[in-house]
Amino acid sequence: MDTDQLKSSCQEKKNADACFELGEKYRVVEMDNKTALEYFLQGCELKQMTSCVHAGILTEVKGTQNSPEWKKAAELFETACNEHHDKGCFELGALKYREGRSKKATEYFKIACEYGNKIACNNVKKFEK
Repeated sequence: MDTDQLKSSCQEKKNADACFELGEKYRVVEMDNKTALEYFLQGCELKQMTSCVHAGILTEVKGTQNSPEWKKAAELFETACNEHHDKGCFELGALKYREGRSKKATEYFKIACEYGNKIACNNVKKFEK
C-alpha cells in the first residue's frame, strides 16, 4: 500500500497494522519521529502492541528520569506487557533499571523472559548474582 492508502486504512478503517506501518515509514524512511509517534499512538489505541512499544521508546527518549515523558512511556510499555508482549515487559524493565529500581526491573525482565525474550533472561541471570 502507498502512504495515502495506509493513512486511509489507519484513520478511516481503524486498521492497527496500517497505523504501525505508517509509524515505521515515518520513523525509518522519513526520519520524522514526531509523525511516527502519532501513528504509533493510534496503533496502540487500536491494540497493536508493537505500536505501544515503539511509541514508548519514542516518548522515553524525549524525557528524563521521573519526567512526564518517562511516566507516559512506562504506561505504554505496561500496556504491551499486560498483553503478553515480551518487548513491552523488557522495555518497562529497562526503564525501571534506568530509574535505579533494579528490583522492579528484575520483575519485568522475569516476565519478559517467561514470554521468550532471551536478553531479558540474561538480564535476570546478571541481576540475581
